Formats: sequence, structure tokens, C-alpha cells
Amino acid sequence: MVARIDGTAITAGDLLDELRMRRGPAVLVDLIDTQLIHQAAAAADLTASDDEMDLRWQRAMAEAGSEADMLAILQRRNVSSEQYREQLRTDLLLDKLARAAMTIADQEIADFYREQREDYRLGERMKGRLILVGSKEDAEAIDETLKAGGDFEGLAQALSIDSATAEQGGDMGWFQRDDYTRAITDVAFEMEPGQVSGPIEVPDGWAILKIEDRAGAGYRPLEEARDEIQARIVRAKLPYARADWIHEARRGAAIRINDENLREATLEMLQSAPPPQSPSLLPVPPPQ
Repeated sequence: MVARIDGTAITAGDLLDELRMRRGPAVLVDLIDTQLIHQAAAAADLTASDDEMDLRWQRAMAEAGSEADMLAILQRRNVSSEQYREQLRTDLLLDKLARAAMTIADQEIADFYREQREDYRLGERMKGRLILVGSKEDAEAIDETLKAGGDFEGLAQALSIDSATAEQGGDMGWFQRDDYTRAITDVAFEMEPGQVSGPIEVPDGWAILKIEDRAGAGYRPLEEARDEIQARIVRAKLPYARADWIHEARRGAAIRINDENLREATLEMLQSAPPPQSPSLLPVPPPQ
């Protein structure tokens, strides 16, 4: 007995029967989908790494506001941290299965690049090298060495304190005006290839620049942007790919439902139910 009303008992069996009739098909579809996802992932040797799971967990905390908020929401929903983590694992595996089933044609990438070309516009660019030191005296000494024929790349490797470029001989790669402090770019964009600046005072110390090349405004080449474009297409298509994968997996699986009361409704839902939704900690809207 789980309850008594004016002497009339409601048993656990009564409750289970009522839950089976009201929510049974939907719950059973969720369980079937979960099994299909995990079986297919195992067959394809797809796993959810610790780093990937930690990233999903961090995203969930950010969505909730904080870890304390997340745990409070889960407690209100009567879901343990372990259960929610398994929901995140299933969702991650479904993403991987859906991505593996996608095919992004070269023409699709080219069409996207043409249609979104302004996203890949580049301003005027310079290519150069940088030596950064802590004092004006050090910069002036290096400047004298360079004027006497010193090797810029070797001096950068030996003396520059800029951790991002020193090991590469001061190589800054291609950069635009907004990529570095204006103290550097205001000088750099007045220089020509082959020129070396004098000492420049910058927020982190004193710098000397060498310009190797410059290019006018234009667009990133398609081949350079290809991986980024493909990732954008995959993100846009992922919700549809998840649905396609689930519907195909359901159609291809041998599913037998023994409970007569659940069989018809569940089989009907398997034909039309949407794919599992990504676990969310956002507030559930009240029923209309």
C-alpha cells in the first residue's frame, strides 16, 4: 500500500499500472533510444572521453549559473549527479554518431563560402617578426647589433621575452591592425618589407619589429577557411542529423514489446517521436 483515502488503499501495483498507461510509451521510447545509441557507439568504437565529459559538465554548470545551482536544480528534479552525467554521455555519443553519418561535399563548402564570403573578409595585413625586451637600454643595444648586421631571428630566439613568438625567432605571422597593441601596429603599417624599426615603447616593455611582407585587403582563401566552414556546416546540420540517425536506427532495430498495453502506443511513437533532446538545466516551461 502506498496511500489510503477514507479507508480505501492504493497499492504500488495500482500506481505502477497508472504510470505505465500514462507515461509508459514515452519512457520506453527513451530507454530504447538510449540502448540504440550505446549499442551503435560500441559497435563503431566511439567513446566519450573524460575531457569531453568534463567539457559537457562545465557547460551544464555554466547554463545553470554555478555548480551549486546545477546541483540544486538536479535535486529538485530528483536526478542524481551520476544520472545526469549519464544523460550527458548519451547525448555526446548521439552527436558523434550523427556527425559520423554526415557527408559534407566539397561543393557544399564552396557554396557556403560564396554565400558567407563577408565572414572571411580580411583587412590590410603585415607579416613580421618581433623582439620584445624589458628596458630601453636593452632595446637600443639590440638595435645597434642589428644595424651592424646581426641576425634578427637569432637575437629574437636568444633575447626576446615574448613567450608567443620568441621560440619561432620572433615570428608574428600575418597580422591585422587589431591583432596587436596600437603602439606596434601604428609603426608596423607604416613600414615596408625588409625594414627594421628602431626601439618602440609598448605596454610590456620595448619592441623592435622587422617587416617581411604585406598584403592588401581581401578575403581568406577558401582552402585556408575550409576546416572552419566544414565545422560551421556540421553544427548547423547536427540537429537534423541526430533526428535522421535516430529514425534510421529505430527502423533498423529488431524491437519486440511484450506488454500488450504498451505495444501499440510505443511502436507508434517510435515511428514519429523526435530524437532525444540534449539534457538542459534551463527552467521547464509550465504546461499551457
